[in-house]
Amino acid sequence: MKRLILMRHAEAGWHINMDDHERPLSANGIRDAKKIGSWLKEKEYIPDEVISSTSVRTRETLSYLFLDCPQIFERSLYLADADQMKSTLQTLLSETVILLAHNPGISELAHDLMNHEERHEHFIDFPAASTLIIDFKADRWSEIKSNGGFMVDFIMPQQL
Repeated sequence: MKRLILMRHAEAGWHINMDDHERPLSANGIRDAKKIGSWLKEKEYIPDEVISSTSVRTRETLSYLFLDCPQIFERSLYLADADQMKSTLQTLLSETVILLAHNPGISELAHDLMNHEERHEHFIDFPAASTLIIDFKADRWSEIKSNGGFMVDFIMPQQL
């Protein structure tokens, strides 16, 4: 079985004349990332590895999760679409992986991977720092299919 922890970065601040890739987290974003990190530990959703976009806001989100596992940063995940994200996942070997990236790709991937009956109303906007836990009946990431995921949990930081 494979488990995907699909997470959108926490809230970033808006800065005039700053490149989008370089935007840091807002104070709310820092708070929310810490909440999600605590929730992951409390629920024992512990990844074997993390694959993340290279943006400042995804790196900062990851740092506030306080995870002790290998971390891979992929420039290709910055503003990637669902197909690009799925292709990246299919190269991995670990059992449980966090994929930390951006919308609209995260929302698109949640819709693509989830069984139709289990889709959550907030998959459409996938708010900042929202986190979806999906299990797959697969031995390899290359075997995951559209509509083949089963939702284990979904949380938005405002619920914590």
